[in-house]
Amino acid sequence: MLWVAEKKVFHHFLELGFERVEIPIRVKFEFKLTDGCLDPDSLTREILYNRKVLHKRYPDLDGIKLEQSIAEKVDKEILAYLRECGFLKEEERRM
Repeated sequence: MLWVAEKKVFHHFLELGFERVEIPIRVKFEFKLTDGCLDPDSLTREILYNRKVLHKRYPDLDGIKLEQSIAEKVDKEILAYLRECGFLKEEERRM
């Protein structure tokens, strides 16, 4: 058993019709490896980005939809990282 903690910066692009906004997202995620494979119940993540600036500059932005799209982007990037490192079991790689 081995615990791994990673810190990454991902970029989320938000299309606002009149403008494309790039949002840098700092992510810290931790997970446990058992026999070289991810224990899916052990994965935790923390997401940080500058919400105040986004809401100040784009007051009509839907905060809930933004949170959901950023969470989806982060989950996709973490899954790609785990797949690239070979930490997923064979059936999880097909996801």
